[in-house]
Order: sequence, then structure tokens, then C-alpha cells
Amino acid sequence: MVENASVVAEESAPEQARCGFRKCREPLPPPGPRGGRPYEFCPDRTWPGGKSCKQLAAAEQALREALGDEAVPSVALADAGQAFDQAAAALTDPLRTLSNALDAVTAHLRDEIAAAVSQADAAHAAAAEADRQRDAALERAAEAEHTAETATEAARVAEQAELRAEVIADEAVEARSAAQLAQAKAESATAVITQRAKEVAEEAAEQRTRADKLAATLSARGEELATRTAERDAALTALAESDERRKTWERLVDTQKRELTAELDAVRGELRDQDVRHREALAEQAARETASRTRLADVQTELTAVRGQLAAAQLRVTQSQALHDQIAATLSRIRQRALAATEEPSAPLRNDLLKILLGEEMTTEPGRT
Repeated sequence: MVENASVVAEESAPEQARCGFRKCREPLPPPGPRGGRPYEFCPDRTWPGGKSCKQLAAAEQALREALGDEAVPSVALADAGQAFDQAAAALTDPLRTLSNALDAVTAHLRDEIAAAVSQADAAHAAAAEADRQRDAALERAAEAEHTAETATEAARVAEQAELRAEVIADEAVEARSAAQLAQAKAESATAVITQRAKEVAEEAAEQRTRADKLAATLSARGEELATRTAERDAALTALAESDERRKTWERLVDTQKRELTAELDAVRGELRDQDVRHREALAEQAARETASRTRLADVQTELTAVRGQLAAAQLRVTQSQALHDQIAATLSRIRQRALAATEEPSAPLRNDLLKILLGEEMTTEPGRT
């Protein structure tokens, strides 16, 4: 009973699932201890190029849906590979042109920004120099004002002590004049320096505005460059993946081609064997036909002889039939004469019968000669 139960359990056990990729078909591991959805493809196996069984099966299904055939025709795959190469070449040239253009724009923007920064630094330096000159002029003006005030004070002292220090008064007047001239020069220089500083400040503000615009443009171009670079990298990645898929399909096609070539060789071998058997059968049939022709010639010869014999037999039958008719006619006459002479004497009847018989013999005698 235990053995029967084990046999029944083994027969009722489900068949182990296998990988859904038709080039793999390896046994799949069972679900984990917590159960869950069973595996459809190998969870750990990878193929050349780092592709899993699930990815290759999806690519194979996509190719089948695209080509509309269960098999993968080499002509369609070659056309697809050629179209892929053309698309890749057509996509690579614009990407290369875009990359070169972006590199040129980036270099140009960097040069412009460097020039703008240099101009801004020069403007800042000029503004700083103008501020320094203005400060120096203000200091000189302050000194001149202080000197003027001192001279004025000295003039007042000189006026009060005109009698005592005419020489000092004259020097004070000269010093006052010199101080006024210096003050006028300082005021003029201050105005010029202030105007120049204002112009330099405005130019520096313009340079800063331009630098900000260039920085914003550079940032936008940098973002655009990053976006285009990401798109280019994605396109290159897609191209690499497509190339890998194409190589995978080429390997699959080569495998199928080898399998079909082996099958074709086997079919050709069978055809050669059938051809040999057919030729042997034809030779046997030719031999049988030759024997049949020989037999037919013999049969025709025999048939000719039989026909001659049959003609002779028919001639004899004809002669026998004629003789039979004569005998039947004679017997009929004899019978009629005998019936007619039932009451007559026998002698006349005998004579008539003899005449009939002798007459028949006389009539048949010339035919015999």
C-alpha cells in the first residue's frame, strides 16, 4: 500500500516549470518559503551583453510581432539591421554636429564671459582709482580750506596788526590767493573726478548687467547643453542596446540557420537515398519491361501460330458444316420420301432412296475431284 501511494504521489506531482525563453528552457526554481507568484523566466541567468532571459524573450516576441511570423527570417533581420545602421548613422551625424555646435557656443560664451569679467574688473579698478583720486582731491580741498581758513585768520590778524606786520600781511594775502586758487583747482578736480567716477560707475553697472545677462545666458545654455548631453547619452545608450539586440538576433538567426542547414542536409541525404532507390526501382522496372517485351514477343509468336491453327480449324469447321448441311438435306429428302411412301411397296421406296443416295454421291463426286 505504501509503495502504491508513493507511485500515485509521483504520478500526480506536477511537472517542473521551465524557463519561458525558448533558447533556454532550463528548470525554474520553486517560489520562496513564503510562496508568491511562480517564476516565468530564470531569475539569475544572464546572456552575453548582460541580458536576462526575460529581456531576450521580450525582444524575441517584439521581433515576432513586428515581422508577423513565428520564425525569424534572415532577410527581414538583415533589412532590419541595415535600417538600424542607417538610422544610427543618420542620428549620429546630427548628434555630433549638435555636440560640436554646443562646444563652440560654450567656448564662445566662456570667452565673452571672461572678457566681460575682465572689463568689469577693469571698471571696478577704474572706479576704485577714481574713488581714491576723489578722496585725495577731497583731502587736498580740505587741506586747502583749512589753509584758507588759516590764511583768513592770519589776514584778520594781519589787518589787526597791519602796522606791525605788513610783510606778514602781504605773505598772508599771497597765501590766501594761493589757497583760493588751490581750492578752485581742487573743486574743479573734484567735479571732474566725480563725473568720471559717475561715468565709470555707470559703465561698471552696464558691465555688471551685461555680465549678469551673459551669466544667465550661459546658465540657460549650460542647462540646454546638459539636456542635449543627456539626450545624446540616452540616444547612445539606446543605440548600444539596439546594437546588442541586433547582435543577439544575429546570433539567434545564425543558430536557426545552422539548425535549418543541418535539417536541409538530412533532407538532401534522404532525397539522395530516395533517388538511389528510385533509380534501382527504374532499373528493375526496365528489366521487367524487357522481360515482358520478350515474353510478349513469344506470346505474339504463339498467338500467330494459334491464329493459323484457328484459321485451319475454322476452314475445317466450315467444310464440316457444309458436309453437315448436305447430309442434313439428304436425310431430310429421305425422311420426306419415307413419309410419303408409307403405303407404297418397299421396292419403289428402296429405288428412290438409292437414287437419292446415288444422286447425292454423283453430285458430291465432282466437288471431291
